[in-house]
Formats: sequence, structure tokens, C-alpha cells
Amino acid sequence: FSSLQCSVNSCNLPNINFEFAEKYHLTITNVPDYSPESVSHFTVMSVLMLLRNLPRYLDSPETTQRKEFMGRELTEVTVGIYGAGRLGSLVAKTLKFMGARVMMNSRSLKPELIGSGIEFVDFKQLLVESDVLSIHVPLNKQTFHKFDFDNLSLMKQNAILINTARGEIVDTSALITHLQQGKFQGLALDALEDEDTKGFATNPYYQSLHKFENVLLTPHIAYFTKAAVRDIAITALENARDIVIEGKSENTVVQ
Repeated sequence: FSSLQCSVNSCNLPNINFEFAEKYHLTITNVPDYSPESVSHFTVMSVLMLLRNLPRYLDSPETTQRKEFMGRELTEVTVGIYGAGRLGSLVAKTLKFMGARVMMNSRSLKPELIGSGIEFVDFKQLLVESDVLSIHVPLNKQTFHKFDFDNLSLMKQNAILINTARGEIVDTSALITHLQQGKFQGLALDALEDEDTKGFATNPYYQSLHKFENVLLTPHIAYFTKAAVRDIAITALENARDIVIEGKSENTVVQ
């Protein structure tokens, strides 16, 4: 017996070898719930940092001219959330409470969010009207390169884009082209394409993006808090225990 653990969104990435697992009768389980506050609070922090142009100041504090990068307040902007799962919903509710206009796009409507004044719109409207757009969907065939060159073109010239989900949801080459053309007030990218196979520091996308002073790059740490890691470890061990004792786990992905 052996059990492989992966987070809820990582099981459709190439670093999980499903053929190997099937050949050697390994069970793959996920950890669907681990401190949603970790990622959502990281996202809210990123929104505020980019609205106030903090990456520019942190990059060159002595040469950056304050008057050239006047910030925007949360109450002045429209925030778009792509995905209304647990993370996206928590981010939406938090930012709405803080005074932003919040729109969401998802496969289904959430009456409780609508009741709190959050708008559900189609994907094109989300792109066109969002001053800040945050991604909170899993990676799959439908979301792979969802933010391609054409869709990125629909976003506002001074938009802010935040991705704490999966790097492959954004066509990074297209994103870099837009940055080179002067688009985007700021980006916060906690996930990059090929990060799991090439590492973060040696990733060519990282090398290109790191040159832009309005880009905030972090090595997939949005979830990385003591509470989240504790929850992941406990659930992973419980998954393994259930498979050993009962022959199955409610969190089985492939068996």
C-alpha cells in the first residue's frame, strides 16, 4: 500500500504521475479544505499593495518619485473575481465588506453572495469592467490559458491582475507581451507556468517578469501558513489511515 497526497487543484498538473500510480496500485487523494483564509487574506493583501503601487517603491525606494505613482483606494475600484468557490467567495465577501464594488464570474450563481450585493456577470464583462481581477479557479481543460492574449487585451490598460491559483491559467508569454506594451498597473503572481517542473528561481518566465518593477512575484506561498500546513498534514494522514483501515477515502482522486 502507498498513498500520494496532493492539494485539490494540483492533481491535474504533470507532476502527478497517474500512470505510475495506477501501475503500482497507489491511491491518490487530495486535501480539499485547508484554511481558505490563508489564500484569501494573501489575495486581499496583494490587492491593496498593488492599488498603492508598493512593488515599485519596494523595488527602488530611493529613486521612485512618489507623485508619479499615486495610489487608488479600494472604494474607488471594481474588483472582479473569476471563480466562486470557497476561496473566491471569501475574497469577494471580504473586499465587498471593505467597500469595493465586486463582480464574479462562475459556473453557478451563489444566492448568498448576490444577497450581499455582489454582482454575477459573464466572463467578457468581468474582463472589461474590472479594475482588479483575481483568479480563483482550478486548472483544467476549460481554464488552461483562459487568460490568453485576446482576453488580456479586453482588460483595462491600468488593470491589476492577481493569480494565486495555477500558473497555466494565464498565457504567460502573452502576459509578458502586454507588459512590454505598457499594459497593467500591477501584477501579483503567486503561481507561474512550469513552476513545478523547472523550479521558481530558474523559471524563464520568472526571469522575464522579474524585470518589471510593477510585478509582485512569490513562489507559491499564498497558502503557506502554520494553520494551512497543519490542516494539510492532518487531512493527508487521515486519508492514508482511512485507506489502510477501510480501503477507501472520501478524498480519493484516482484509485
